[in-house]
Amino acid sequence: MDDYVRTTARRLHAMASAGLLYSKDKFDIERYKEIIAIAADMLAREMPAGVMTGEEVKNLFEMNDGYPTPKCDLRMAVFDKEDRILMVKDYDGKWTLPGGWCEYDHTLRENAIKEVVEESGIHVEPVRLVAVLDHKRNNNPGSFFCSYKFIVLCEPHGGNFIENIETTEAGFFALSDLPEFNEHKCNRAQIDMCLKAKHSEHWECVFD
Repeated sequence: MDDYVRTTARRLHAMASAGLLYSKDKFDIERYKEIIAIAADMLAREMPAGVMTGEEVKNLFEMNDGYPTPKCDLRMAVFDKEDRILMVKDYDGKWTLPGGWCEYDHTLRENAIKEVVEESGIHVEPVRLVAVLDHKRNNNPGSFFCSYKFIVLCEPHGGNFIENIETTEAGFFALSDLPEFNEHKCNRAQIDMCLKAKHSEHWECVFD
């Protein structure tokens, strides 16, 4: 996809979404809705054939209405005593650190505990915020929506994999023998950073 088109469509969507949130004039509201439709059509035209229609992109926009602000993605780094990292296997066949979008009515700590046990069956105690990273800059430059990736170091406290709707397997892996993982969700540099954080007495949170 053409980067200029993607960036322009993103800006149009952000400005129009903010306009819809604050505007009281019915004519301005209609104009903002038209701008969002134009942005959706721009994106759909640049996508490979059959990926998404303009209407489908518009529906995606509507799921992210309101004032444009970054989403919060949460990933947990859980190491055992041998410094093996806990990873979970998505239904796409690739592995990643357990995590996902933060639930709006949970604290960061509560989200971390919840996500790990739901996806891996492992009970954990969050001990350190390792990093807060911009998703597009560090993992997926092609992402349309902006999100911040919170990476939390956790200690494991027992448990076993439980069948669930998000992952198919879970296990601890040596860093010298990692499975194929989804770099849109986590990458090797981030895993290495988490191991350094585990063994650092005074870790300073990394952020963009």
